[in-house]
Amino acid sequence: MEYQTYSAKKILNIHKHPDGGWFWVKYSAYPYLGCYFGCEYCYERDEKYLPYKGHLEQFDQLIKVKENAPELLEKELKKVTPDLIAVGDWQPAEKKYRLSRKMLEICYQQGFPVFILEKSPLILEDLNLLKKIDKKADVVTGFSIITTKDDKTRKIFEPKASAIKTRFLVMKKIAQAGILTGTSFMPILPFIYDDEANLEAVVKETKQSGGAYVLAGGLTLWGGVKPYFFGVLKKNFPQLLPKYQKLFASDSEFGRYWFRISNQVRKLCQKYNLSYYIPRPVKYFPKKLIFNKEMAAKFYQRARDLKESGGNSYKEWAYRKAAWAIDDLDQSLIDIYQKSWLVGIQKINGIGNRLAHEIEKEIKASNFN
Repeated sequence: MEYQTYSAKKILNIHKHPDGGWFWVKYSAYPYLGCYFGCEYCYERDEKYLPYKGHLEQFDQLIKVKENAPELLEKELKKVTPDLIAVGDWQPAEKKYRLSRKMLEICYQQGFPVFILEKSPLILEDLNLLKKIDKKADVVTGFSIITTKDDKTRKIFEPKASAIKTRFLVMKKIAQAGILTGTSFMPILPFIYDDEANLEAVVKETKQSGGAYVLAGGLTLWGGVKPYFFGVLKKNFPQLLPKYQKLFASDSEFGRYWFRISNQVRKLCQKYNLSYYIPRPVKYFPKKLIFNKEMAAKFYQRARDLKESGGNSYKEWAYRKAAWAIDDLDQSLIDIYQKSWLVGIQKINGIGNRLAHEIEKEIKASNFN
């Protein structure tokens, strides 16, 4: 493995809308390109994310280090409004450069909440700092887990990642520190880790480790990732290649499959009293906007539910656009309702009559008086 340092021109990615219904991030900033762990299913192997120009094998062999990442982050965060930022990561490069630690310190100083998705126990070295950020703003953590077994199959797909039992142990320590944590059950590998026994084992172990949620996601095969991953299958599971080719032949084919799998995970979450989504952190927003953010979160979640169930696409987009509109408001929905009642809600761009009535119902339930 080789490290290559350079000075980046910018560090902060600004998304037009939060990743509603999923990780809730509005911003992201990462100090390293490439990943030592080299998980075979990782969608970040695609050139959309990494400048390896057809050499996807360099993903875990050449780690590019943005040596000025903290300085850039400090400068760029001053220009935006506080919202959830995905930061990291804690691969072995972090032990050498400690850039993720320095970026956490910047987030703490400027009052930004953070989201961290990890596989590494190295994150525990910064647990005290995470506790400070969580007290001041918010911290959400997730652990990437695809199975509970550290067997030969798991090591084919995650050749250098930490042991599964280690990840659950770290999850438990973070939960004990009072920080929201859970499992990012992504990707659920078709015909390999999608059986009922594995699905339940992951959900059950999350519960026992103090996790609050299990967020399930399917395998993403963008761009050059698809031929790369199919090559992994051909080498290790040649009998599954025709099944994958059929499953990923169309969005509709995969959609039907995913509806069944995601529904199974949701039922298991209900069985073990876990959330099937990450609860949106909102305490860092101005007090007057917290109801707005909670209302938008409900609409984001309904949009995601409709998409995953193959429901009405018109309703899905209606909820999503309404969530965007509410998130962008600088005035409280409750204040608007108190001044202009339902008519005022209906005047918000992106809010139709039906959704205005849903908002009115939620406002009344909040005992705003």
